[in-house]
Amino acid sequence: MKIAVVGLGNIGFNLFSYINKKYPNSVVGVDIDAGRVNDLRSQGYRVTTDYRALTGIDIWLLAPSTGDQGENLFAALGEMIICPGALISIESTLPPGTMELVRKYLEGKGYRCGQDVYLIHVPHRVMFGVDETVCDTPRVMGAFTQACRDKGRQFYEPLVPQLVEVEDVRIAELSKVVENVKRYVDVAFAQELYQYCKDQGMDFAELRKAVNSKSNVELLGTDWGIGGECLPKDMRFLRKVCPSPLLEGAAIADQEYRDRILQQVGTHQNVLIKGLSYKAGVKDLKHSRGVDLVRTLEEAGNTVWVVDPLFTPEELEASGFKTVEKFDEADLQGWIVLEREKALK
Repeated sequence: MKIAVVGLGNIGFNLFSYINKKYPNSVVGVDIDAGRVNDLRSQGYRVTTDYRALTGIDIWLLAPSTGDQGENLFAALGEMIICPGALISIESTLPPGTMELVRKYLEGKGYRCGQDVYLIHVPHRVMFGVDETVCDTPRVMGAFTQACRDKGRQFYEPLVPQLVEVEDVRIAELSKVVENVKRYVDVAFAQELYQYCKDQGMDFAELRKAVNSKSNVELLGTDWGIGGECLPKDMRFLRKVCPSPLLEGAAIADQEYRDRILQQVGTHQNVLIKGLSYKAGVKDLKHSRGVDLVRTLEEAGNTVWVVDPLFTPEELEASGFKTVEKFDEADLQGWIVLEREKALK
């Protein structure tokens, strides 16, 4: 069995690493980022930028960053050398309706789903900082034909704790988008309540403790705004196909919350930002609202310093931030100090 993992970003590499351990010497990874591929090669991984080197692949696992129109996915499909009988599993989060376009694309190339190729959608699920791999939680699988589902089941059932099969592939597409948008709405709701508590002189942490004492309720915490790659992107995906005042309101509420953080600082201040990663506990600055906050404050003429327990001062400075290794309260007289989950003063 020859397996190819397409896309070696955070999700794709996690998938590649896991599958490589399950099926040693059977897996190759491909990515268009030559720097990324060279770095992984230096660590001993079997990876390439050349799709032409991927011949006789039995199972394709696609996990590229989708793009707002699915353009990255179709670019990958256009490069793949697909053998008859291959299983093609798309793990990327998709704009609803994309799987139908993929089916039509393959049919245009002469492949019939369920006969010549087996096409399935198994959207990835992982909470970095909680799950070790993308196969630690139940996974949803959708397909156009029973033959495709059967083929997908043979591959995924040994890998995941539970495979949730749905007959309508659109349900599989929508399920992942809904998961992330649900969290987006929940965070926006928490941000609104946090602002209300600040305005009324109440402790939001105490409110959370009170509300969350009920077992079937969870009031989330707040941060610098709703960041990361997935939640804002998937909100765009869903709003495009499902116009909704609720979804529009959540997006507006998040923007207003982020604007309020900026407005309270003003201009020409010394500011210390505590916590910069895109979410607490995950060492990654990509798509971080904390990074956005720092840059916008700097553009307004403020001098901004940052600290984050996940990063050394040298790492932060290499990324273009001002930082200090140690400080005490006396050093911060007259400064504005902002902490994640306590961003409002």
